[in-house]
Amino acid sequence: MERTTWLDGLRGIAAAIVAFDHYFMSDVWHPFVSFWTEPPEYNRHIVQLPPIRILFSAHGMVTLFMVISGYAISISLLNARDGPQFLQRMSSAIVRRVFRIYLPVIITAIIAQIFYFFDLYHWEFDQGLIDDLPRPWSNPWAHFTWLMHYMAESINVIASEYRGGLNGQLWTMPLEFRGSNVVYLLIIGLSGWRKRVRLIVLPILGAFFFWWGNWDIFGFIWGLWLAEKAHGAASSENFDQDTELEMAEFDDTPNSLFSLPERLNLCSGKRRYKALGWRHPKSWSILSRVGIALVFVGGYYLLCLGNDGHLPAGYGFLSYIQSSQWKDRWHIYHFCWKELGSAMLVFGIAEFKILQRPLDTRIVQYLGKISFALYLLHETIYQLFRNPLRDFLYSSLSGGTAYETSAQAWSANPFSFHIAWWVSGILLGSFAVFCAHCYTKYVDDRCVAFAKRIDRWLSV
Repeated sequence: MERTTWLDGLRGIAAAIVAFDHYFMSDVWHPFVSFWTEPPEYNRHIVQLPPIRILFSAHGMVTLFMVISGYAISISLLNARDGPQFLQRMSSAIVRRVFRIYLPVIITAIIAQIFYFFDLYHWEFDQGLIDDLPRPWSNPWAHFTWLMHYMAESINVIASEYRGGLNGQLWTMPLEFRGSNVVYLLIIGLSGWRKRVRLIVLPILGAFFFWWGNWDIFGFIWGLWLAEKAHGAASSENFDQDTELEMAEFDDTPNSLFSLPERLNLCSGKRRYKALGWRHPKSWSILSRVGIALVFVGGYYLLCLGNDGHLPAGYGFLSYIQSSQWKDRWHIYHFCWKELGSAMLVFGIAEFKILQRPLDTRIVQYLGKISFALYLLHETIYQLFRNPLRDFLYSSLSGGTAYETSAQAWSANPFSFHIAWWVSGILLGSFAVFCAHCYTKYVDDRCVAFAKRIDRWLSV
């Protein structure tokens, strides 16, 4: 099955939004909360309302990654499921997945640790997450052992614990690896079942994990279900085409025995319904498309949920239908609702070709190509350069006034504040894309090639 390019484009947009948001997230918070957040003098901005707030939904984009990954890693394996090389393909995918995720990650972590050792960061890290880090210019062995412990915890998907540290964005890597293995297990375990049963069981299984609060597992299972659905539709289309060709051959011998069932409208598949003159009412098709459109809009709306720490105005109704297992734990239920929104959004895009077209454009496909590298590198770039560049621009524009805090800088000179943020953001954003391009070419692509060589070496 050919590559699903619109998934690459969607992943690229999600990674770009995450990189865009992290530039502001540690210092400018009003775009990331709802319009009705108190106090009103710091809120009531149009960017806090849907649909614009999707641009500041970094956590929502993380949930989108889970659905996309579940879909993307499944689709080629499902196509090979009925072939003789299925188990070998599965084994190869599992082996390559661990190297595909963690080789670029460990290189990124090493680079960040080297920068920290030489005390090159201009960033206020969360002290609660780096208290156990050795100090810059201290014992190199202590830095090395800390890095190894960090990577060991990241790989331990059974009992991983978020340490933050220098690479806060890497907290998703254990979730990616765990969810991938859940998908591989389900593909193998359900491979002997009928297609219709799989399409029923997977949503039920996903709903169980959603109810329990395992939002990442739900996202991966939903991606697998979408891939099953797409694979089934492609198989049915190929079967219908083969049937049409066979029946066309029978049409050349109208008096043969094989042509009799068709004239009696007894043949199966699409030909049967065409011969009977039966059609779905047009209203059914319209209602179906309207329903899918509503699912897409609903998913988009859920992804716009803010980071208020509670369900804000416009989302309060969700508290009446959320699982009792979530127990008002914001760090669980806001991800659950955003994961559901991602599932609905991807389902809508998968059903509407018109929504896939913007995702197939060259610039969006390019973002998809560098998306993993951009996700890995952007925080390190901001931690090194954002504050010095922003402060320099603000001081130059405001006649030498120092940039103390964001609130003070905005109150003292709003014009200089906005120019400093946006100009530095454009410069560093462009630099992050350039670095991601080079990282993809010289690191990520070579990690993929190395994983393939390891797989060939291990294979019988």
